[in-house]
Amino acid sequence: MKKILLLVLIGLISEFAAAQRFGGGFLAGLSMSQLDGDSFGGFNKAGIAAGIFTTTKINKKLDLQMELRYVQKGSQSDSKDPEVFYKSKLNYIELPLFLKYTIYPKLTADLGIAIGYLQKSTEDKDGYGDLPADPSFKKIEFSGLAGLEYQLWKQLSVNIRYNYSILPVRDHPGEQTWYLNKGQYNSVLTVTIYYQLADFRE
Repeated sequence: MKKILLLVLIGLISEFAAAQRFGGGFLAGLSMSQLDGDSFGGFNKAGIAAGIFTTTKINKKLDLQMELRYVQKGSQSDSKDPEVFYKSKLNYIELPLFLKYTIYPKLTADLGIAIGYLQKSTEDKDGYGDLPADPSFKKIEFSGLAGLEYQLWKQLSVNIRYNYSILPVRDHPGEQTWYLNKGQYNSVLTVTIYYQLADFRE
C-alpha cells in the first residue's frame, strides 16, 4: 500500500510540474538530532532525510510547499563508556506543510508545521545492541519548522531547516514534569538538496 501511494504521489507531482501549475521533485540529505529532555546534549545522532515535494505559487513572493519524507531522528551520547552510553533511533514518515517567502531571487525562508508517523523506534542503553524503546515513544509527532533555502542552479537548491516537536514525543521516566518541560522533544537540523523536475515560476 505504501509503495502504491508513493507511486501515485510521484505521478501527480510529475503531472502538475509538466502542466506548470505546480512545481515538484525530489529531496535527499542528512539529519542531525537530539532529544530535548534526556540527559544527553548535542546534535550527535546523524541520519538521513529523503522524499518528494510539490510546490504551488500563491503570489510573487509567497509559495506553498508540501512534502512527503522519511527522516531519521533520535539521540546519542558522546561517550563509549557502557555506563553512560545511550543511543535512540527514531524513524519517521513525515508530512511537512509550509510557506516559502522569497527574500531575494535565489533565497527563500520556510515557516510551517509537520505531522510525523513513527515507523520504528529502538534504544541502545549500554552499547551492546538495539532493543525496542522503553518507555515507548508516541506514534504521532506534531512539530514546527523554520528554514532557509538557496537556489544553486535552475533546478537544484540546498535547504537548511530546524524542526522541533510542539508536543512531547515521550513522557519523562516516571511521567514527572518540570514547569514547561512536559517530556522529551525531538530537536532536528536537516541539510537537504532539492531537485525540481520543472520550474513552475516560468
